[in-house]
Amino acid sequence: MPGNKRPAARLSQEDFERLAEKAFDDIPEEFRRKLHNVELAVQAMPGKEAGRWRGSRTLMGLYVGLTREEMLALDAGPCLPARIVLYQRNIESACRTPEEVDSEVRATLRHEIAHHFGFEEEELDELWPMV
Repeated sequence: MPGNKRPAARLSQEDFERLAEKAFDDIPEEFRRKLHNVELAVQAMPGKEAGRWRGSRTLMGLYVGLTREEMLALDAGPCLPARIVLYQRNIESACRTPEEVDSEVRATLRHEIAHHFGFEEEELDELWPMV
């Protein structure tokens, strides 16, 4: 193979969604119970929701919506759920094995949850270290 590039890991959409749901279920309880009005979605590639990153081949995930603090503010009216979108093909392209896909899904999900809480990455590293 040119450049010794190994082929990317590929999962069925169903297997990838199961993996994402399991990662969501495995969020530490202290964070899971504080998630407010958030849904998880899987898409093959970034679409119009990704704005200037539409069609990006490197964007692994995206948080779309208000932060938890904004949702719970006294003056907040009803709001749509925030969405965490995981981009299956981009995650798979960065990985060579199903185990690497699982690890990347967990890392990406963790990163997007940080946006929900309004955390900087460094703050999340302290509160929820990657294992």
